Amino acid sequence: MESENSDLVVHAVIGRLFEEPEPTHRADLADGAIAQGMAANRRRGFAVAGATLSVLAVVAGAATVAGGRGGGSWSLGTESANVSPQSYEDAGPTYADRQREIAEQLPGVLGPLLPAGMTVRRDPQIGNDSKSFLTGDFSPAFAVESGGTEYVLQIIGGESGAAEAFAKASVKPVAVTGGSIRMTVPSGDSTKGPVYYEFTPTDAAAPPVRFAVFGFRTPTPFDSSPIDATAFKKMVEAPGFAKLRQLLDPSAKASAAAVRKRYTIEAKINAEAGTVLPPGFRLKLSPGAPGELELVGPDGVNAFQWHSLTGAEDQIKCPAEALCFVPSDGPGFQKMGPDGKARLGVYAGWVGKSTDSSVTLSVFGKPQTFTSMTFPDVLEIGKPVETAPQGPGLTPQEARAIIEAPGLPKVIADVQKLVALT
Repeated sequence: MESENSDLVVHAVIGRLFEEPEPTHRADLADGAIAQGMAANRRRGFAVAGATLSVLAVVAGAATVAGGRGGGSWSLGTESANVSPQSYEDAGPTYADRQREIAEQLPGVLGPLLPAGMTVRRDPQIGNDSKSFLTGDFSPAFAVESGGTEYVLQIIGGESGAAEAFAKASVKPVAVTGGSIRMTVPSGDSTKGPVYYEFTPTDAAAPPVRFAVFGFRTPTPFDSSPIDATAFKKMVEAPGFAKLRQLLDPSAKASAAAVRKRYTIEAKINAEAGTVLPPGFRLKLSPGAPGELELVGPDGVNAFQWHSLTGAEDQIKCPAEALCFVPSDGPGFQKMGPDGKARLGVYAGWVGKSTDSSVTLSVFGKPQTFTSMTFPDVLEIGKPVETAPQGPGLTPQEARAIIEAPGLPKVIADVQKLVALT
């Protein structure tokens, strides 16, 4: 299944950094690869494939610089070109802009359609957003509450596992105003997967609406939902359902307001990141992987995330005061010297002289989709819509400058809040 394949990729690379088995309970890594991989396993076949390797990170150093970008010295060169706020920017609406708009507007559109007493909200803490391994479709998750019990409601960006679930359950379409509906019936068996819902319009050219609901906290069964067949039929026949269909229409472009908001968010991100990034670098929101960053350098862009790890347990396996690196296809992490060579992969190092605070920097190619287990140095699942050239990655000098930048953990936390699709 898609989610299982993407989990293998995540586990393989994360394992090389942390040494197998990778920490499965780490919440601070969860909003990237691990959370999606572990969530996919918990969902037992919920094929809204998601795990991406964009766990880890980059941002960096207000360093005193001297010399060139070449090897031999840990100092940063002064030859890096400036990167303006307009460099490699997406002037028009992007796929990620539209998904941010959906994440923000859906609670207000869906809420009035839900059964009485149910509420819906965007809640990144549930950690079940995912991206399709094969198409890059983003599937945002929301928390719905009914009678004091919380569930996950996940919009399905593509067909994903819904078609398979309907086929296995031999679910027949039921005619409703404007089309037909299908839903799987909770069986009380958590191995059966979530409860899927689908509205197919009569107009064959119009897109369907699909979502899934499942319990995610004990003792609520995974295979459960507060929306029964009667409530679902009432939802799709309500006047407000047309607005939901319009919001979720994949052919709809993001509004000009969404583009302006992206520029505003990026300005705030770089007000923070500019204090730690090496000369010649800035950040922008990925156009094809919602909720993810790209590192913009003089020569192009790279998929980019950063994470600050705290606590004595489950830290990186890297010698004290060393810089370590693992490529996407490497056998394991290794100590790096200042050779001045830009690389794609994962850098890791300690914050100061502490052994309970470290930073990981992930720099890969542009978002892509995958059809096999042969992976180039991309490892960021998403819509392949980025038009800027791919950057070469970071040199050990640049990565070390990032890790040693004063106040980096706080900058990472502040930027992650700005990036989140809340």
